[in-house]
Parts: sequence; structure tokens; C-alpha cells
Amino acid sequence: MGDIVGPGGVFRGIRTIPVLLDICREMKELCPDAYLFNYVNPMAINTRALYEIADVKVVGICHSVVGTTKQLAGYLNIPFNEITYFVAGINHMAWYLKLEHNGKDLYPELFKQAKKADIYNKDMVRFDIMKNFGYFVTESSCHFSEYVLYFRKDKKIIKQYKIPTKLGYQWVIKGWGKQKQYVKDVISGKEKVTQGYSGEYAADIIHSLESGQPRSINLNVKNNNFITNLPNDACVEIPCLVDGSGIHPVHIGDLPPQLAALDRININVHELASKGALSFDREVIFQAIALDPNTSSVLSLPRIREMVDEMFEVEKKYLRDEFYD
Repeated sequence: MGDIVGPGGVFRGIRTIPVLLDICREMKELCPDAYLFNYVNPMAINTRALYEIADVKVVGICHSVVGTTKQLAGYLNIPFNEITYFVAGINHMAWYLKLEHNGKDLYPELFKQAKKADIYNKDMVRFDIMKNFGYFVTESSCHFSEYVLYFRKDKKIIKQYKIPTKLGYQWVIKGWGKQKQYVKDVISGKEKVTQGYSGEYAADIIHSLESGQPRSINLNVKNNNFITNLPNDACVEIPCLVDGSGIHPVHIGDLPPQLAALDRININVHELASKGALSFDREVIFQAIALDPNTSSVLSLPRIREMVDEMFEVEKKYLRDEFYD
């Protein structure tokens, strides 16, 4: 949490984008036909900045579609591999436009399950979004609550929806510390390199590109009129056909208007954050954060500006000098 949207996400973007662009410049020189698979958050901000300026092929990869489908399989008591779905939108705000089992629409049953307290309490934010906007979203309740205006306005609402505000950071510090030591032990020879199928999309994409075996995978790409009621330069997360000839995004058409409206709110932030990162413009970064839905729901404009100025000073050693010229 706090690494994809809001002040934390925007600042992570402006720390990260210059590094990714350095990688792209090396790719252009050393492997100009290769793909850059971006797993790094903030996914939409980073991927958008790269495809706007980098002269290499870029796609963004996220786990949320498959992970959420496995959760839905549990709520519905249906084997994961028997569920079919069609998902489109933006990263962490993509929507299950179709959710079926043997050709039968699963939404009526999902709405029924959501009325059960033991199911509802596991995913309150997403079930309330589904109840009010008609569709289930791909990111977890605690994380998705950052993307909209409704769930983090004050401590009372946060408590009502049981939203952890520090858990994500604590988990990352604990988990990555162990992973860092494991990598050191592998390099030193203390640990053996293990092999096995991780389920990560990158391995499947590489296999399809090299073998020609077709797959459909939800990826983050430039819109280019694939979702017709979102801006063409937006970074969208949509099904893509992957085969031996490359990665081919699928035409979606219009999202339901209420879903497109929710997505546009965050696309505005992506646009300004990537623009500010590429131009080293502090004012544009302030505007991106001021437009963030969660930030604007709890802070006034003077307080947002004060926060942004303070963050620029605190993060000075991590940011490019151009922000301070």
C-alpha cells in the first residue's frame, strides 16, 4: 500500500522512472528488439512514462487479475480452472466484465454470497463497490481503498472497513529482508537454486513468444483506442494475445460508463505524474497529487502543497538534481 497511488505512489514513480529510462537506453543499444517487462510499481505511472519516451517495446505485468480470480473461486466454491472471465480497465482498477462457469453468469451468485457476513467481511470494500457500481474489481480491498474517495476519509470509516494502514509497509520490510538474505546465500553458494513453475506471467509470455503457443494474458499497455471511452494515451490493463509474432492487445470497446468514470479519476493522476517525472516539474507533481482522489478527500490544497514540498526535501537524495534546479 502507498506505493502506486497517492503521494507515496507519485514519489515512487519520480524516483523510479529515470532508472527505468536508463535501462531502456541500454536496451536500445544492446537489444533493440527485446521487450521490457515492467513489474515495478507504480505500474501505470511507470509504464506510461516509458512508452511515451523510450524507444523500446514495453508492457506492464501485474498479478492482480489471476490472484483475484482465485479469491472469487473460493467465494463461489468453484475450482479456479473452471472459471472464465473477461477483465479490462486500468491497473488495480480493472473490472470483471464477464465472470462465468460453464457459460453461466456467476454475478447473481456472487451478489448472493456477498450478503453472507463471513464472505462480506473478507472483502468489504470490493463488495460495496460491486453493490454500488455493478462489477467486481481486481485489487484487494485494503489496496483498492486508496484509489477512490470513499473509504479512507477518517479513522471511523477506516475502522469500519477494517483497512490496515501500516500492514503493507511492515510486511514488505519483513518479507524483503528475508528475500535479500536468500539471494545473498544463493550467490555465495550457501543455498541451491531451485526450479519450479512460479505462475508468473513473464515466464508464460516468454514461452509464447519463443514457442508460438498462443495465450491470453492481461497486460498493461498504451490504450490506442482499445477501450474506447478512456483516453488513447492512458495505460490500460486489458487482455492481450501473446504468440510467436508478439503481443497483441484486444479491442474492448466502451467500459460501462460508471467504471470508465472511476478509472478516469486515476488516469488523470497517471498523466500528470508521468509528465512531471519526465519534465522534472515539481508543480506538475503537486498537481498530480492534488488530483489524487484519496488525498483530496482528506486534505486541503494548502496542506497538500505543504506535504509535497516537505516530501521533495526529505527525498532529495533519491531524486534527480533537475527537480531542484
